[in-house]
Amino acid sequence: MKKALVTGADGFVGRYTLPLLVKAGFEVHALCWQRQPEPLHGVVWHQLDLMMPDAVDVLLEEIEPTHLLHLAWYTEHGKFWHAPENLDWVAASLKLLKSFVKHGGKRVVMAGSCAEYEWDDGHCSEQTTACKPSTLYGVSKHALHQMAESFCSLHNVSLAWGRLFFLYGPGEFAGRFVPAVINGLLRGETVACSDGHQLRDFMHVKDVAAAFVTLLASETCGAVNIASGEARTLREVGEELMRQINASGKIAFGALTSRQDDPAMLIADVKRLHDELDWRPSFILETGLADAIDWWKVNSNFNQMLGEIDENNN
Repeated sequence: MKKALVTGADGFVGRYTLPLLVKAGFEVHALCWQRQPEPLHGVVWHQLDLMMPDAVDVLLEEIEPTHLLHLAWYTEHGKFWHAPENLDWVAASLKLLKSFVKHGGKRVVMAGSCAEYEWDDGHCSEQTTACKPSTLYGVSKHALHQMAESFCSLHNVSLAWGRLFFLYGPGEFAGRFVPAVINGLLRGETVACSDGHQLRDFMHVKDVAAAFVTLLASETCGAVNIASGEARTLREVGEELMRQINASGKIAFGALTSRQDDPAMLIADVKRLHDELDWRPSFILETGLADAIDWWKVNSNFNQMLGEIDENNN
């Protein structure tokens, strides 16, 4: 029996991986921290703080998972880029990995980030783009990847590292670019944005979850970009949202000054995702935005809006 342990299982990506893992034939054990989510068929929930390694070890001894999908991390909006908590999560992740291997685990997939790459070129390839992160978050993710890879190699454990780019969809934090624009337009407001010329690689969160599940079930190792491989400007995304919502609200492009450290282009090379995993996203941007709009029409009070849009969703 394949047993999958999912950390961050109640998070933005994690919640969408669970039914897919059940469908793929896994016995699914889902970790949450602060609250016990609603029951889900085929999923066993465990409320646990990953910062308590002894408790983690007790649970893994009981479950003996064969597969680990590690998505949990410190992601508080506006703070995670340079937060000292990143160091805590490196340590907690290594202790989790050590316990997983100790209790017989054989396959690991961890969530990385495009923030690990050097952003000068803008086109990010797992094989040719240098990893030269400029934030503590990116440095921490990259360091964890290197240490986990070395440790897993020593213990004959299979490891893949999924580098996330720009995701959006139902349940996203409301202060980020796509939901902030959607909610402003739905309320008939003028939404202030930068000039919108930045090229970004967007992918719907349900596709992100599906890619991670496919990666976990495969034998592919090393870094794999989890992205669409398609470039769209923020202006294009905003204009598509205005077209679909078709309300009295509008976007004021250029009302906000672009950040000096904001790269002009960030796009993923998805050759490994396509060729080695034979995986393609099910949403195009237009249908994915429509899905997000429908969700926010029902859940506009999901979380507190912020005054300034975060256009860096990676």
